[in-house]
Amino acid sequence: MDSPQIPQILDRFAAERRRFLAEGSLYGTGILASLGLSHYARAQSTAQNSGSAPAPAGPGARPPPPPEPAFSQPAPLHDLKGKVAYITASSDGIGLGIARAASAAGMKVCIGYRNEERLKAALPLFKPGNAGVLPIKHDVTDRDAWAKVLQTINGQFGNLHLVVNNAGIKTWAKASTVSAKDWDEAVAVNYTATYDSVAVCLPHMLQHGEGSHFVVTSSMSGLLPGGPLGVYTSTKIAAVGLMEALRVELEGTTVGTSAFVPGGVNTDNYLGSGGVNPYRAQLAANRPASSAPPRRSGPPAGMDPMEAGERVLNGVIYNDLFIVTHPEYMPGTQKRFDAMLDSEPREATPPNPDRVRGETRVLTCGIYRREIAHRQQKRKSYRSVTLAT
Repeated sequence: MDSPQIPQILDRFAAERRRFLAEGSLYGTGILASLGLSHYARAQSTAQNSGSAPAPAGPGARPPPPPEPAFSQPAPLHDLKGKVAYITASSDGIGLGIARAASAAGMKVCIGYRNEERLKAALPLFKPGNAGVLPIKHDVTDRDAWAKVLQTINGQFGNLHLVVNNAGIKTWAKASTVSAKDWDEAVAVNYTATYDSVAVCLPHMLQHGEGSHFVVTSSMSGLLPGGPLGVYTSTKIAAVGLMEALRVELEGTTVGTSAFVPGGVNTDNYLGSGGVNPYRAQLAANRPASSAPPRRSGPPAGMDPMEAGERVLNGVIYNDLFIVTHPEYMPGTQKRFDAMLDSEPREATPPNPDRVRGETRVLTCGIYRREIAHRQQKRKSYRSVTLAT
């Protein structure tokens, strides 16, 4: 399949950013201001005036890195009411929980689906008085289809503001033994589809400038590799990395990014509603009795999908880089990070100063320092879909 053509506005944005990085902070600030990215330009000017951007050492010297913004990117999409969301694979499971939460928050919701019967079961869960629900049949691995999806959304609801890349394949295949077919399929759904959404939707978001956001549903496996899930783990780690890379690239724009890394979430949105999921009931009726899974006693232990959806939207309105919903995974995650830090060689001879100077541009990444500072601002609830006043 041919790669999608980069629209002119995105191509210009990328070109101007390259010029900014190549030609130094003073010229770059003017570029950002000319693109309408005034708050980022102000942050660059503040950093420059504070002395954090020393002049090149001499004629022909490589220009220093541009100064870091002094603060985290303000939340571009902080008011959800009346805005438009597209959630892929949202006729069931976590995706449906996010779609329901978005609809309850007053958003116009576009439901990506593949299975007609799942969709029929999902639609009654949306209240008739909400802003609007638009089902869109969509194979997320079809690059050309992304442009058609955006066109459909624009025609029905206007500008698109939130894309939640929720489609995923949880394969139990090991990375060491997976077939090429299964590997390609997992990469296409869990990772490449998110890139395709960005390639198509980002230029539109930058053009309308009303505040937008990308979310990818990764998994705690995207932070903590656990169990024999090599293919799933590697693609989910890649999905998190894509959101981090986009945060670096888009920090000065009207588009935010988040990696949603949930633990166990119940997939049946009918649980607790008093009703029976007709799609799942039909599946159970058609399943031979000998193959039916044993019933568990009591309610399922996972998080309610509606709660998971509210936590995602809370992360969006606060522009959280990482939306972590299950704290029980964090001690294990800490061990992973500690293992990385403890792998640093402790040697008597320090690194070559010339080598260190040559690596200056990649020795740190300011988005993490700014995210830590951003997280110091306590919030009353991680489920609220409106900012605290």
